[in-house]
Amino acid sequence: HLAQAVSDREGGSIQCRGLQPPLRDRQTMGGGHSSFVICGSRTKPAEADEVPAPAPSPASPLSGSSLQIGSEETAEQAADRLRSEMGRDACIICILGGTKFQGADSEALVKAIAEKIESVAGSKAVFVTGGMPGVQETFAKNCGDGSRVWNLLPLGQSSGFGRGTDINAGADLEERKAIFGLVGHIYITVEGGPGVSQEARAAHARGASVVPLMRTGGASSGLFEFPQGALQKPPFSTEEQWSLLASNTASVDESAAALAVVVGGAVAYSRKETAEQAADRLR
Repeated sequence: HLAQAVSDREGGSIQCRGLQPPLRDRQTMGGGHSSFVICGSRTKPAEADEVPAPAPSPASPLSGSSLQIGSEETAEQAADRLRSEMGRDACIICILGGTKFQGADSEALVKAIAEKIESVAGSKAVFVTGGMPGVQETFAKNCGDGSRVWNLLPLGQSSGFGRGTDINAGADLEERKAIFGLVGHIYITVEGGPGVSQEARAAHARGASVVPLMRTGGASSGLFEFPQGALQKPPFSTEEQWSLLASNTASVDESAAALAVVVGGAVAYSRKETAEQAADRLR
């Protein structure tokens, strides 16, 4: 079983120097986020994606806790440091998605997923966003009391979500993306553009499992060079569950419940693989 991630992080606020205004207050542009990736599928134009942030501005207080990581680290070192902060035995579930909702029911789907997944994924799971508006902010604000949510941003930046713990790694957005693609065990994707596909490809290439909410379109339906292997049913999902991730006729509750169960299966499957790998090393 996965060890409890960080203990009580509620209430406190550690202010870091050189913090920028919340990402949601900065300009965004069109376009749309094992390890596992979950996505949904209707073909749409390029969704809103992450964009580089402007130069640091004067410090501003955080709405939640913040843990800053040194800037002189490789992506691998930063990912290892983050895993230590979140709990070595924690199952890290990363959330990828566009900065603006494109589908009529996408926001409702993210809210329902955030509400259901916490209990299904188990008490040892933690959830990581990239601190961006849209899919990630909506998930963070609807995932329990936020005590198991971490928002990973570049150095000197804050999410302004008011939920979860902000943690920093990478000098800019591109470095943060590289680290984000290395830190998770499971990745959930909703909608998304080229940026989401980029991070999904990185996670999938290193052996992470990808579970897309395909019904939401964009990268999650296979556009923007999304990894095609991630669109195939994984061994921890049934045919019925997988079909509900792609179905536009299923209700929001049905698709959200199916995704939560698939993630729960992914957690168990990853632990089985980890145990086998550990046994191999001991032989």
